[in-house]
Amino acid sequence: MVAHKPRNSTLPGGVPRLSRTAVYKKRALYKRAKVQVAAKKEETAATKTKQVHGEKNGSTREVPLQKQPRFYPTVDNKKPLNNRRTPKPTKLRSSISPGSVVILLAGVHRGKRVVVLKQLPSGLLLVSGPYKINGVPLRRVDQAYVIATSTKIDLPALPEIGDAIFKR
Repeated sequence: MVAHKPRNSTLPGGVPRLSRTAVYKKRALYKRAKVQVAAKKEETAATKTKQVHGEKNGSTREVPLQKQPRFYPTVDNKKPLNNRRTPKPTKLRSSISPGSVVILLAGVHRGKRVVVLKQLPSGLLLVSGPYKINGVPLRRVDQAYVIATSTKIDLPALPEIGDAIFKR
């Protein structure tokens, strides 16, 4: 196994490649909990003195109270950092609402005008051409990939459509 390259190598002239702030960001130290320094406890003896028999054995020995483990893991398993983020529903852009006509910016149908039917629970927009008019089927699109126009259309009541029907 190859030894890992240091994150902050030194450039010619003894200057570190990354600043202290950059290393702090890279190591994601801001995500880790700040460790509180505990009050120092009185140190208890880790060894005890034992009598040893025999003339030439020195009469006493320092013996550890707890034996060292016989097995050491070859690789330290890193504990993953805690992720305290809770998913929040995506906000719909104010210029987009069900019935809005939007222009698609990416994908096979880029440049085509489509009608927004609703926002799905995943945060994506459900859009349709309609298929008979311009060939755009029911599709999910991220709102970042559309331009809203001021045109609005009155929509009839829609059947229940969710993200599940788009699963392969």
